[in-house]
Parts: sequence; C-alpha cells; structure tokens
Amino acid sequence: MQVKIEFDGVFNMQVDDLATVQDLKNQIRQTLGLMQPRLLYNGFILEDNNILYSYQIPNNTFIIVQDMFSIVCWVSDTKDEVTLTAPYNLLVHRHNTFGDLKWLLHTGYDIDMSNRKFYLKVGNSNSNTPPFEPPDGFPLHCLKVEAGCAINVVEI
Repeated sequence: MQVKIEFDGVFNMQVDDLATVQDLKNQIRQTLGLMQPRLLYNGFILEDNNILYSYQIPNNTFIIVQDMFSIVCWVSDTKDEVTLTAPYNLLVHRHNTFGDLKWLLHTGYDIDMSNRKFYLKVGNSNSNTPPFEPPDGFPLHCLKVEAGCAINVVEI
C-alpha cells in the first residue's frame, strides 16, 4: 500500500497492507525524525495497534501527521487563603490553540477553566514585556510554545 504523508510537505511511503499504525509511525520516525507522530485519516486519529487496512485507506491517500509534544500547565488554586500550584502535563501539537488547552485541562483533569486564565510571559526573564492572556483561538506556535514549555494558569 502506498500512502502520502502530509507533514511540512508530502512524502510518499510504501507500507505492507498488514502493517499496523505503529509500524507506519516507526517508519515516519525513521524518515522524518519525529518523536511522537499522531496520524489522522478522514478526521479520525489512527490507533497504534490497528492494521492500516482496517481503516479501508485507498492507495495513494493522504494521511496527516501531527508532531505531538508535551507541555506543562501550572494551575494555581486558592482555598482558605492558601494558593497551591500543581503541574498538569498535556500532549499537544503546534497548531493547537489556547482554547484547545482549556478543553484539554477541563476534559483530562476536570479543571474548571471558566474562572481561570493563561498567564504568559513572552521573551526572556529579563524582558520588560508584561504577562498577558492569549485569545482562545491563538495557535501555540505563534508564541513559540514547544516541548517542555511551562504555562501558568491562574484564577481570575
């Protein structure tokens, strides 16, 4: 089976009909150097243990690849005048938005985001740029959020 991998361009890859999604991911890791690829076909995330053929993917079809990475959201919570901050790991890709992060924190960790905002400091620690809250539709890559980045979430 021939598939077209779409990630910063188009790459043709040949895989066996009985190859699993994990087999294709391994081939993508070797070819493109991606650490945590996520594969999408027709809007569905392809599951690692499934055989590619089970998705009925036609020959020469596009499969979208998202390079996933981890970030940490430090969420502050105040109770009885004591503020505690805890880290929450999120697996994201560069085109996720800050609205997506709110949804991930809510659905993955049951954090009520209606009374919280992201508190970002852009630039280095010596920068005079004040912290700000990005709009929900703002993509992560526009603020150079990448693997290992920490984002503060504070109560309003």
